[in-house]
Amino acid sequence: MLRFIHTADVHLDAPLQTLSALYELRQDDFRRTMRTIRDLVLDRQADFWLIAGDLLEYHGGRRSTALFLRDLFASVAPVPVCIAPGNHDPWHPDSYYQTLEWPGNVFWFTPEWGAYEFPDKSCVVYGWGFPQPHVYESPLPAFPGRLHGYRHHLMVLHGSVVNGGADGHHPYAPVTLEELAAAGMDYIALGHIHKPAVFLHPISQTPFAAYPGSPEGLSAKEAGERFVILGELDGDGRLRLEHVPVQSRIISRREVDVAGAETTEQLVNVLERELADEGDGRLLYLTLTGERPAHFTPPVEVLEQRLSRFFYVQCTDRTWPDLDAEQLQAQSGVWGRWLSKLAEAEAEAEGADEWRRDVVRMARREALARIGGIMR
Repeated sequence: MLRFIHTADVHLDAPLQTLSALYELRQDDFRRTMRTIRDLVLDRQADFWLIAGDLLEYHGGRRSTALFLRDLFASVAPVPVCIAPGNHDPWHPDSYYQTLEWPGNVFWFTPEWGAYEFPDKSCVVYGWGFPQPHVYESPLPAFPGRLHGYRHHLMVLHGSVVNGGADGHHPYAPVTLEELAAAGMDYIALGHIHKPAVFLHPISQTPFAAYPGSPEGLSAKEAGERFVILGELDGDGRLRLEHVPVQSRIISRREVDVAGAETTEQLVNVLERELADEGDGRLLYLTLTGERPAHFTPPVEVLEQRLSRFFYVQCTDRTWPDLDAEQLQAQSGVWGRWLSKLAEAEAEAEGADEWRRDVVRMARREALARIGGIMR
């Protein structure tokens, strides 16, 4: 049985600009997550630790963080740590990857395809690293092929699987499932996409490649549990994958309807009740919705301070005032004409174009919100 831990896209020392004063505390979360992954490597007796790029930011990455990684990797020796640099941490001559002395159990992949042989495990680990931040061609056509005489073949690669759920990411080093399958690997440890995904072999329809996603959330888009992949290969090459949560702090995105609240105290009571299931110390991205009295605008800064049990709170007000739209339309002012035009557009779309009707209704709600803000 061959075991490996696969992670990618840690982004140590990434800017995280919205966190400002909390930046160093959040960076400590990222280092804590790396220690959790290290403990998993040891506890599960992994044969390899595979890291598929974007580990330490090239721009902004600190020497102290590189030294932290050096010591962390040394602590799992003799377990091999195989790293393929990505677009955020390319294999540059002046990067810490090349200027720092790393432990003997750390194996780097460069812009030339590499293959590290581990005869005691009857395994070869192949990989390729970014030479610079922008690579628009697939590196796989240059892959020289598998080495003979080994039972297991693993690959570490940072890149975009074409039509593989890139989720808005730039298609750097784009590869197809067919290209990946042609490499003949038992498993391909991928990086670049921050959302977990497992890919099936186009012929056998069994798992053979995966993104673990980022192990610690970097933004509101990366809410919920974050994972690494524990992989096991038996003697016949059958692969089993397990997603293991490792995050130090969870990011939560919540939308709360606060309709009817007309004082700060009432609003706080609603939020405390609705957010009771959210654990302390999380990063909370909160959106307020619902119709509110025109005289009251939620005090976002006060709410963020009152929700101090969370590590970080970003509150966005999407409520709208309970203005009398018909009364405004009856008036001859610019607001009434604005609302009348929207009412006409909604009536025209009713029963004919549901998508357009919904868009007009959203526009009408936004108009009322803007009018309410001016009249407050």
